[in-house]
Amino acid sequence: ATPRLTEDKVKGCIDPRLEGEYPPKGLAKLGAVAALCVQYEAEFRPSMSIVVKALSPLTLSRQTPPAPAAALDS
Repeated sequence: ATPRLTEDKVKGCIDPRLEGEYPPKGLAKLGAVAALCVQYEAEFRPSMSIVVKALSPLTLSRQTPPAPAAALDS
Protein backbone atom coordinates (compact mmCIF):
# COMPACT_ATOMS: atom_id res chain seq x y z
CA ALA A 1 0.00 0.00 0.00
CA THR A 2 1.20 3.50 -0.78
CA PRO A 3 0.30 6.67 1.13
CA ARG A 4 -2.35 8.82 -0.52
CA LEU A 5 -2.27 12.58 -0.37
CA THR A 6 -5.85 13.75 -0.14
CA GLU A 7 -6.92 17.35 -0.59
CA ASP A 8 -7.54 17.56 3.16
CA LYS A 9 -4.02 16.33 3.93
CA VAL A 10 -2.54 18.91 1.55
CA LYS A 11 -4.69 21.67 3.05
CA GLY A 12 -3.38 20.61 6.46
CA CYS A 13 0.11 21.61 5.29
CA ILE A 14 -0.96 25.16 4.47
CA ASP A 15 -0.12 27.90 6.96
CA PRO A 16 -3.44 28.79 8.67
CA ARG A 17 -2.37 32.45 8.71
CA LEU A 18 -3.15 32.50 4.99
CA GLU A 19 -6.83 32.17 5.99
CA GLY A 20 -7.73 30.39 2.76
CA GLU A 21 -6.22 33.17 0.63
CA TYR A 22 -4.34 31.04 -1.90
CA PRO A 23 -5.16 29.94 -5.43
CA PRO A 24 -6.75 26.47 -5.74
CA LYS A 25 -4.38 25.68 -8.62
CA GLY A 26 -1.47 26.44 -6.33
CA LEU A 27 -2.80 23.97 -3.78
CA ALA A 28 -3.14 21.34 -6.50
CA LYS A 29 0.43 21.95 -7.66
CA LEU A 30 1.72 21.73 -4.09
CA GLY A 31 -0.06 18.39 -3.70
CA ALA A 32 1.29 17.06 -6.98
CA VAL A 33 4.87 17.98 -6.09
CA ALA A 34 4.47 16.56 -2.58
CA ALA A 35 3.17 13.30 -4.06
CA LEU A 36 6.30 13.06 -6.21
CA CYS A 37 8.49 13.64 -3.17
CA VAL A 38 7.08 10.66 -1.28
CA GLN A 39 7.53 8.08 -4.04
CA TYR A 40 8.58 4.72 -2.61
CA GLU A 41 11.53 4.35 -4.99
CA ALA A 42 14.13 7.07 -4.44
CA GLU A 43 15.03 7.26 -8.14
CA PHE A 44 11.48 8.43 -8.91
CA ARG A 45 11.64 11.33 -6.44
CA PRO A 46 12.56 14.78 -7.83
CA SER A 47 15.74 16.52 -6.75
CA MET A 48 15.38 19.49 -4.43
CA SER A 49 16.31 21.87 -7.26
CA ILE A 50 13.38 20.54 -9.32
CA VAL A 51 11.06 20.93 -6.32
CA VAL A 52 12.20 24.52 -5.85
CA LYS A 53 11.73 25.30 -9.56
CA ALA A 54 8.24 23.76 -9.48
CA LEU A 55 7.11 25.63 -6.37
CA SER A 56 8.83 28.98 -6.91
CA PRO A 57 6.10 30.35 -9.19
CA LEU A 58 3.61 29.82 -6.37
CA THR A 59 5.37 32.47 -4.32
CA LEU A 60 4.90 34.95 -7.15
CA SER A 61 1.28 34.09 -7.95
CA ARG A 62 -0.26 36.20 -5.18
CA GLN A 63 -1.80 39.24 -6.75
CA THR A 64 -0.84 42.63 -5.37
CA PRO A 65 -3.88 44.32 -3.81
CA PRO A 66 -5.05 47.45 -5.62
CA ALA A 67 -3.71 50.78 -4.38
CA PRO A 68 -6.07 52.82 -2.15
CA ALA A 69 -8.08 55.43 -4.04
CA ALA A 70 -6.38 58.29 -2.16
CA ALA A 71 -2.97 57.15 -3.41
CA LEU A 72 -4.23 57.22 -7.00
CA ASP A 73 -5.36 60.87 -6.72
CA SER A 74 -1.85 62.14 -5.85
